[in-house]
Amino acid sequence: MRIGLCLPGGGAKGSYQAGVIKALNDKGINNFASISGTSIGSINGYFVFTDNVENLEDMWINIEENSENKVKIINNTVDNSEIINALEKLDNKYNKDTKFFVNYVHISNKNIEEIVTDVSNLDKKECLNAIKYSSLLPFNPKGMLPLKEQFIKDLNEGLYENEKLDGGLVRNTLVEPLIDEDMDKIIIISTRHDYKLPENIKSKIDEDKIIIVRPNSVLTSKDTLRFNKEFCESMYKEGYEIGKLLNL
Repeated sequence: MRIGLCLPGGGAKGSYQAGVIKALNDKGINNFASISGTSIGSINGYFVFTDNVENLEDMWINIEENSENKVKIINNTVDNSEIINALEKLDNKYNKDTKFFVNYVHISNKNIEEIVTDVSNLDKKECLNAIKYSSLLPFNPKGMLPLKEQFIKDLNEGLYENEKLDGGLVRNTLVEPLIDEDMDKIIIISTRHDYKLPENIKSKIDEDKIIIVRPNSVLTSKDTLRFNKEFCESMYKEGYEIGKLLNL
């Protein structure tokens, strides 16, 4: 069976996603023909892609021990250099037979262009650059509006000109490449308790081929930057318990 794994974004809510991934791995569900990831999903996806799920667990469970646990804002973005450096140190064990799609946006002339790339075709440096862009969240510390509204305001004022930023700004659930790859089953590990398949996706694939794994907890945008041990460990464990119950 050709299985696809779709990993949407969600910042610290990705801890839930990681717990599901670990549970699936423990059940032997770890041979994915294609993976797609957006934002934190691209980071979690890289651990899967390189057969480093044990390291993924360690990152989320020991988050306070692994970093200063402070969200750093650099050039009006949430700094992700620490996690990208951690990915750089992982053993490069990926299987070229597995495709791994990530998306990010490029800002040009105050317009947003989505770029989707199969990083399995890239060398490690280029692959990690794409993941860095995909997970680089814009954040204006002087902003007074909600995240997306503030981004649009800043975009129109030219703040992010020529930047490459978080793919979730335009498409948070990158399932279309997996549909195009004709998977027998696609597992979407959403970070939203109320996620439903959009109508435009339903028209492209038999819904019986889609398995959506949602958290029981009601998570909000306020949880996106909750990178603290208590929250991440709790959500990781919730994801693991839900993942244990999943059958294909």
